[in-house]
Amino acid sequence: MTNNESSWQEFCLIGIQEKGGTEVQFASITEDITAMDWGEKDIESSPLVNGGRIIKRRPMGDEGITFRIYPLDAGLDGNGMIQFFHPQATDDTTQPIAVSNSHKRKLFRIVLLWSSQLPEGPTEASTPPDSGEEAYRVQIFNAYMTSYKPSFDDKILSAEVTFKWAPFDKYGNPNKTEESTDGSVQLPDVTSF
Repeated sequence: MTNNESSWQEFCLIGIQEKGGTEVQFASITEDITAMDWGEKDIESSPLVNGGRIIKRRPMGDEGITFRIYPLDAGLDGNGMIQFFHPQATDDTTQPIAVSNSHKRKLFRIVLLWSSQLPEGPTEASTPPDSGEEAYRVQIFNAYMTSYKPSFDDKILSAEVTFKWAPFDKYGNPNKTEESTDGSVQLPDVTSF
């Protein structure tokens, strides 16, 4: 890598977009991403009568990501995420905001962006860094928020949130894309969702 970047550390941008909605930004310290499970492409062997083995390929397993947020409210503006976990019949944006448990689920796109240009810019995970800047980006599609676990560890309100998705949609199209650039070209615009 040029720009003296030998690894991606510290700063990351996270953008979460409800299908058909607008992206909500979450600036993150990379260590607050506590789990990235990119599934498994497992195999299983079956013995033959001659002592040999044949390999059976197993379908790729589901994928997921868990990260910590620091909610300040129950809104949908990047200061909280509880309405992503419990979508309301109508998004509540008026004060006081009230979020009741809900059976409803929504689909999301998640964009993670590391760049040699951070923390000065860009300000959105879906905005490609300037030409000449190194970057690594992960785009995840058709993800469900499956867990929201608030905590008061270290005497500060936080929550661990988990999103899960199938590695492919029902047509066999991938639900995750990883991209990088050494700065010689700019990353393309994110895929519409």
